[in-house]
Amino acid sequence: MRLPRFVGVIDLSIAIVVAVLVLMPAREMFATAAIKGDDAQQFAIALAEARTIARPDDGRAAEDFARRLGEANMKDWAIEAAVRDSERAKDSPTRWRALLAASVAYVDKLDVVPGLDYANRALAACETARDRGDAAACPSWEQVRMKIYQAYLDAGVSSGINPHRDPIGFRKAGEQRSGWLQVRLGGHDTERGSAAGSGGSAGSSGSAGSGAAP
Repeated sequence: MRLPRFVGVIDLSIAIVVAVLVLMPAREMFATAAIKGDDAQQFAIALAEARTIARPDDGRAAEDFARRLGEANMKDWAIEAAVRDSERAKDSPTRWRALLAASVAYVDKLDVVPGLDYANRALAACETARDRGDAAACPSWEQVRMKIYQAYLDAGVSSGINPHRDPIGFRKAGEQRSGWLQVRLGGHDTERGSAAGSGGSAGSSGSAGSGAAP
């Protein structure tokens, strides 16, 4: 049995919309680079990312990629990349570098609680590598630098001060409670304080990170 069908206003409206969509020319689209900077900077970041893909168990490559993203002000991407790469490097003696990079990326956004968590993980990974007889993967001076950084963060977090609201107060709490007047990961500043006599190697330049505590 065939039912009669009448063409109504709705049918005409649908037909017109379909015709317009089919006959309209494609809209012009524009795209820009997600990462700002000149060609050399963009190439350096792309190369760093390629190294993490080619060597997923290389903590140093993960550290370098996250650092470059942070310098390009791509902070969320730096966190995501460092966390992901630290998981891919679980069995690597250099995993601590990716974990520390994640900590630095979090601290760069003043997210100090997860930053402290990843600093603790980095220290544990470093100690694991050394216990397995691979001291070269995490030299003692790198371990000392991480301990200084971790102590600073731990003191600041324990103070209960929110660095988003009072970054100066958080910094002072970290300096006073940890016994250090200044802590930098880049190796350009000298740490000073009650432990300065034994922290000479901690203040030397190195690759334990490039971000500064809040």
